[in-house]
Amino acid sequence: MFAFHLDNPVGRRVAELVLAVLAILLTAEVVNESVILFETVLGLLWFPVRILVPGLLALSVLVGVLAHGIRLSSTVLGSGNRIQPGDTAVTRILASIVLGTLAAFTLLWAVVSLYIHYLAETGGVSPSIWALLFGGVLGALVLLRAVFFQLFPEGPLSRLSGPSVE
Repeated sequence: MFAFHLDNPVGRRVAELVLAVLAILLTAEVVNESVILFETVLGLLWFPVRILVPGLLALSVLVGVLAHGIRLSSTVLGSGNRIQPGDTAVTRILASIVLGTLAAFTLLWAVVSLYIHYLAETGGVSPSIWALLFGGVLGALVLLRAVFFQLFPEGPLSRLSGPSVE
């Protein structure tokens, strides 16, 4: 039915970048306290969108980190040749650890925010601001990761150890 499937890594990466940009824009909108057209037109639907975008971004990042961990463990265990270029670079491993931790924290706040707003009958201050703020930081880091690994696909140290051009 749809020509665009998210089961391949390229489709997930494109969707991840779109969600990252949306998360940054939503965070900027909340931090600046500006009213945008969607908030006035869509009304009740806008609040869940502000929570779901960082949550979906965090979920996508966690899927990528899990896939990276599986590829690394299959290399260590010798159970297949699933490794991709640059997977064993220290920068990619550190990026997976940092982004995975921040994504788990963002997903936790998104789930807690949705639970409190729709299932629990509590009052007080909404925790949704934390999901948005952590989602904005996660979105910025995802964009930085995409640019960094576009410039250095196998890590920055691979350029230093490669043959020099004379």
